[in-house]
Amino acid sequence: MINIEVLAQTEYQDLYRISDGVLLVINKFVPIDFSEKTTGFVKIYKSRLKKYNKGCQDHLKVLDKDYFDKWATVTVKKGTVLYGGIPVIKTDNKADWKYEVKTTGSSLGGNFDVIEDMLSSILRIIRT
Repeated sequence: MINIEVLAQTEYQDLYRISDGVLLVINKFVPIDFSEKTTGFVKIYKSRLKKYNKGCQDHLKVLDKDYFDKWATVTVKKGTVLYGGIPVIKTDNKADWKYEVKTTGSSLGGNFDVIEDMLSSILRIIRT
């Protein structure tokens, strides 16, 4: 039986260590739709950002002050959560969530029983 470690459970992202070198990331957000305000793509490259949560991935940040995107002519408000510089909003619709299995080296490996146990553990988490 795999001993799963919960690294983070937040409104925007859950992070689990399935085994050494194997992480399950659940991104519970979608990009903010600015289509009514602009035809441009909103991505924040330079601004004051802070990490969203200690246990979450570094890609998840929070805007420290309002940001005006000159190209898209949109203001993104302080406190907006960003993923890779893209403003996002949380969603409770599991169909919109993105699931990632991250590995280092050949960590998602082993005999049949080990692989089956890891995959079963991942599926159990996803289904709950």
